[in-house]
Amino acid sequence: MKITSYFLAILVITCSVFYYGCDDAGKIPVEETAGAVKFTQNVKLLPLDPVIDGYYNLFVILTDSFGTPRASHLGRFNVLANGTLVDPSGNPMTLTMNPNDTIDLGRALYSIISIDIGVVNQPGPSRIIAGPVTVHADSITARLVINDTLAVGSAMTAALGPNSVLYIVNTPTGTSGDCGKGIWFCDESGVRSWPVGSNLTPGWGWQYHGYIRNKATGQVYSTGTFYDADNFDSDGAGACADTLGTAYSKPGQDWVKTGCANITNILDGNHEVFATLEPEFRSGSAPPFVLKFYYQGNIISSIGCNRRDNMFTQRANIPDVYLRISR
Repeated sequence: MKITSYFLAILVITCSVFYYGCDDAGKIPVEETAGAVKFTQNVKLLPLDPVIDGYYNLFVILTDSFGTPRASHLGRFNVLANGTLVDPSGNPMTLTMNPNDTIDLGRALYSIISIDIGVVNQPGPSRIIAGPVTVHADSITARLVINDTLAVGSAMTAALGPNSVLYIVNTPTGTSGDCGKGIWFCDESGVRSWPVGSNLTPGWGWQYHGYIRNKATGQVYSTGTFYDADNFDSDGAGACADTLGTAYSKPGQDWVKTGCANITNILDGNHEVFATLEPEFRSGSAPPFVLKFYYQGNIISSIGCNRRDNMFTQRANIPDVYLRISR
């Protein structure tokens, strides 16, 4: 009887240990290893063209026991339309941390995602989102956003503030009959329409780029790159502008010289206008960058010449990422 009672007690203890070691689903929990990365896209990053744009690179800035900072590289990747992260070969990938860096996670400072051509071991200047790290007992976390001071910065807070900005259809360097051959990012008096504070700093990795697109043919026309919407863009009124009048001192373009371009009338109901935020390293002749943040899908014919209309703010294109790394 004593032997039977002894074995019953052992059985009860064993079952209790097994039961209470399980999670709510009745499964033994898997221990989370140091350096495990959780990457949650609240608003998805947009797919890049690797040939023109390069890849995303995720970094965490750590400090050692002497306070010396260094960048820990967690992955070079692209993103599919559904948000899946893929490696440069196009295969699904999981971001990982170098095991040698996990010892310093308690002294992590910042996380940054930059867009870079080629292989890098430091964040490049075109840093699309970033955020300070919060250190917890079991992990570090960070929210990475575009208007962080180590990303594009406060210019994006200003640029994304209004629900729309203005453009006009007009050709200040041509005649009244040319009116449908020009577009400018200002109002009919030439007053800026973009928010104060939205200026970018040259050399800090980012610039604006204006475009119109013929939806019937797919042809895209650049209106120039710029940092300051209260000044001329990179090519002024453009190579196809005339000299019959004075161009607005704002970003825009005229296509009025005979035989210079095949734009005849952007008020024909077939055109759209938009502006992108793009890395400075991109060629001006490259297709539009994916980060379109002001957009008007239909330049309405009835608006007519020298009348203002809206380009609407595309906040759904602005990435927002949550990062967690276990300690």
